[in-house]
Amino acid sequence: MREGLSHRIVAFIANLQPIYTHALIDDRICARSLIDGTLILPLEEPEEDEDGRVEVHWQGDPARRTEVRGELMASIAVARYVEITAVPDSATTKASYAHLAQHFTHKTGGFLALEEPDQESAIAEMLRAATKRLGKETVIEIIKKAIGL
Repeated sequence: MREGLSHRIVAFIANLQPIYTHALIDDRICARSLIDGTLILPLEEPEEDEDGRVEVHWQGDPARRTEVRGELMASIAVARYVEITAVPDSATTKASYAHLAQHFTHKTGGFLALEEPDQESAIAEMLRAATKRLGKETVIEIIKKAIGL
């Protein structure tokens, strides 16, 4: 059995411990959510039509089966993993997302559906944090000096 994109995506998700683990179902290596029991299984796809689709059994129930793009499932899994494991610091969270997105691309050749924050939002967040820590007047004075006023 050829291990294509679908298999690589499922293996990646299964390694996001502690929220997922490996499972063997019908001779297929799968990812099982330790949060709700959802099972993610790889699909056999012809190499020329490979798009990384996976089979999802919601809460482990085969009667509640869906086929979706594996990159979407991996995006949700990575977001949840970072939420659970990251120190609640915005910079750390962003770095974790970036690292895992890059690692996912390296391991699978696919891309997560995670967007980078825009520069304006990052600057506004930084100013809010500085204002909270230093006070409004201090931040205003720093900005005035920085722009030459």
